[in-house]
Amino acid sequence: MPALPNAAFWSHAAKSTAAVLLATISATSAPAQVSQNVDTSLLESWRLSTGNVIRFCQYETSPAFEFDQAVAQAIADSLLVSAEFLTLGAAYGIGGEYAAEDLFISLTNDCDIMLGMGLGSDMYPVEFTTTRPYVGFPYVLAVADTEIESLDDIPGGQRIGALVGSYGFTALMRYRATLPQDQQWQPLPYGDTELMITRVFDDTIAGMVVYGPSLVEYQRETEIEGELFIRQLDAQIAANVNIGGLMLARNSYLRTIVDEAIGAMAEDGTIEALLAEYDLASLQPAVGGYQ
Repeated sequence: MPALPNAAFWSHAAKSTAAVLLATISATSAPAQVSQNVDTSLLESWRLSTGNVIRFCQYETSPAFEFDQAVAQAIADSLLVSAEFLTLGAAYGIGGEYAAEDLFISLTNDCDIMLGMGLGSDMYPVEFTTTRPYVGFPYVLAVADTEIESLDDIPGGQRIGALVGSYGFTALMRYRATLPQDQQWQPLPYGDTELMITRVFDDTIAGMVVYGPSLVEYQRETEIEGELFIRQLDAQIAANVNIGGLMLARNSYLRTIVDEAIGAMAEDGTIEALLAEYDLASLQPAVGGYQ
């Protein structure tokens, strides 16, 4: 991601894409091997697991950072081991160059599991494997007009904003193409959520499509002059992201026991309680991921 002049602005712009870093990795690397592109001198192959600790890594820009960490701590507690956390940078931009290589190095040297990663079949290079999802988060429609309950309430010809390059923008464009010409809105690509919110309040756009956790985090960190209302997107758009952990494929035993812990936490209400604690329940997320 390009450097931005304002720290808060940079932080949120990065968070808008970190959760779907899988898209950039898969576009540039999968399904080919990535380890052959890694400088082996950077790998600390001598490192041995202590056996009583799971090392979790997170991108500093993860939009559900605290929630993901709480889920990881609950996983470790259920397995009767300790949890260690390391925060990593994620300035990779839309192209995602070297993201997969850096992930491989981090998962070799510093981490057992990378938290908060988008999941999908055949999305990552063959050296990686994923946990089962512990949650699924949607892209949502945010509006300032209380009379707008869904996309259907926005007349054709009006503008709708979305972050350029995001999954939400792609899904919105795909759905728009299925509508009759006179019902189609005009999608406007934006580089950051801050500007989109401004344009919602000055009626330049009727609403904006944004990744739910990113919007919740932005509202928590930034004072907004006005009230935004979150609406669920139409089912036809299905702009949803399953979230879980990424690890090296050779750690099959760890993946198995972590998956069992996630399954138990989804059933006993642990994940649901954590979603409420971190103000994410209003997004109507899918505990255990979307099926």
